[in-house]
Amino acid sequence: MTSALSLYLDALRFAAAFTVFLSHYGAGRISGGVFWRFADYGHTAVLVFFVLSGFVIASVTDTREHSLKDYALSRFARLYSVMIPAFILTAFLDYLGNAIDPTLYGPEWSPPVEHPVLGYALSAVFLGESWTLAVLPGFNVPFWSLNYEAWYYVLFAAAIFLRGPFRIATLATAGLLAGPKILLLLPLWLMGAAAWRWRVALPERLGAPMIAASVAGFIALEATGGQHSFRQPGSRWLPPEFSAYDYILGAIVTLLIVGLANARLVMPAPRLQRMVHGLAGTTFGLYLLHFPLLNFFATAVPGPPDGAVHRMLVFGLALSAGLGLARLIEPRKVALKRALYAVLSRRTHPVVVRQGQTWRP
Repeated sequence: MTSALSLYLDALRFAAAFTVFLSHYGAGRISGGVFWRFADYGHTAVLVFFVLSGFVIASVTDTREHSLKDYALSRFARLYSVMIPAFILTAFLDYLGNAIDPTLYGPEWSPPVEHPVLGYALSAVFLGESWTLAVLPGFNVPFWSLNYEAWYYVLFAAAIFLRGPFRIATLATAGLLAGPKILLLLPLWLMGAAAWRWRVALPERLGAPMIAASVAGFIALEATGGQHSFRQPGSRWLPPEFSAYDYILGAIVTLLIVGLANARLVMPAPRLQRMVHGLAGTTFGLYLLHFPLLNFFATAVPGPPDGAVHRMLVFGLALSAGLGLARLIEPRKVALKRALYAVLSRRTHPVVVRQGQTWRP
């Protein structure tokens, strides 16, 4: 992973997160539909995340995380360092928002569950989208994709780090727990992982043409109707808005990433590089925090949703709060990983006291 490729992928990652933000901000109940054209591209952006995730995880297992322990602790710290604050914030804002105006928190905006705690409990172990379930932690709609992401981490780890019958048993168990609709989008994630392998097999001269082909392919796809050309009836057995479009887009994004990995990329000024890396460092937090923030500020800010002042305040408050909180909590993953290492090290090397002396085997 070169510094240039890392920068361009960071830009793509933040662009995808910001697109999801705009797709939800554009909802009529929040902004009067000001960005209605972005509504479909929220789904597109999530598919981009899946391919990017496969590429990055394949990269780190090749270059840094060579053991199951290191891999597992990194993924655990990455997920829960943001998930736990997101759960707390979502529950708190949902409570306040409901007290102000319950009409923005009706069951039509979030899949109902028997009890609100059940949504958080199933989401905490990534079972909210298993089989026919569609459960969320409160009114945090973007969380659905983390159920997919987490199981892809598990399946990839089993395939890479385990051997023999134990690997087969783990893959089968994880697949059964995840369920068919999560497995239906696994090929997108694997496209990203394959892109990491393919990047070194192509000559450099193909980099720029592949980028051009991927951009042209996406423009052509959208010009011919995009997702709408592949619409089909929804089902509890299928991922949200699932269609052949998902696989076509995954192939286009894979082509783009392989092209970027082989092209001579132009590096911008150092100041712009720092800004891109800084924004990319807020991607996960912004993705997981923005929806409860948008819901709350749309409720708390007075005025009609299509009012200019209301739109500007909701947009500015939700985005600045999302970015600010993300900058605060995302670095916590490093501290969490160290703490987990420390706990495991104590269990592996217990302290034994013998005649007043401390001894570590």
